[in-house]
Amino acid sequence: MAVRKVGLALGGGVARGIAHVGVLQALAEAGVPIHCIAGTSAGSLVGALFAAGLDPWQMERLANRLQWRGLVRLRLRRDGLLDAEGLERFILGHVGDLTFDQLKLPFAAVACDLRTGGKVVLREGRVAPAVRASCTFPGVFLPARMGPHLLVDGGLVSNVPVSVCREMGADYVIAVDLNRPSQNPVPPRNLVQILLYSLAVLQRPQIERCLQEADAVIQPDLGAFSVIELERVQEMVAAGRRAAEAAIPGILAALQEAPQPVPVAPAAPAAREPEVETAETAG
Repeated sequence: MAVRKVGLALGGGVARGIAHVGVLQALAEAGVPIHCIAGTSAGSLVGALFAAGLDPWQMERLANRLQWRGLVRLRLRRDGLLDAEGLERFILGHVGDLTFDQLKLPFAAVACDLRTGGKVVLREGRVAPAVRASCTFPGVFLPARMGPHLLVDGGLVSNVPVSVCREMGADYVIAVDLNRPSQNPVPPRNLVQILLYSLAVLQRPQIERCLQEADAVIQPDLGAFSVIELERVQEMVAAGRRAAEAAIPGILAALQEAPQPVPVAPAAPAAREPEVETAETAG
């Protein structure tokens, strides 16, 4: 089948999401077209910025100024320790209060409905709250309430949202996984890191199933980086670039099968409720 529409599925990984920036830089330099993006957790943040029109070199400069104290605030409530309101402010400050239909590329953020265990695909309304919901790690961040949903981190149900790219019309999907197992990983040093590392262990079988659905897989080696450190931006960007550059020859060879490039599709369909997949239908 001729390749006609390229989707990019950006996986979660907390601070390791900075490596997505290097992946995007390498893909841009190689001329790999991206027609739609789906992101989970950190992948939703990077995907939203790219879909809004920021180039990955701008994103690298922004990452150099990131600090946790600007993104989260201690709340100590029964339903969470931290409030990620600062993440919304970060998006608003750099791309504005955009809605999905105002983005330059079709984009979807993936979250999980905590009450049903279902996957919720956010493609309507305001982008910043959708990204915040996708990044809301349960037990650490306060859950996000959107309509009838109580939303938490989409990594619980679809950490590398390849299937969402397919639903958006992509017939060639590049998956970026930030949780590749490492022989010498940085050990967790506090409660938050223990929770995040524990989730990564539980996610691994789900991630492997997601990657099997992709046409190309990019897996930066990020074992040397803690999931919460924001200080080693250049190193993480470089790791993302290396992994993407290794995959690009195969990607370009596959894309040469396409008879002609496909124009970018409209940013979003008519308004509708978020797409929800229940735990039962998810299998």
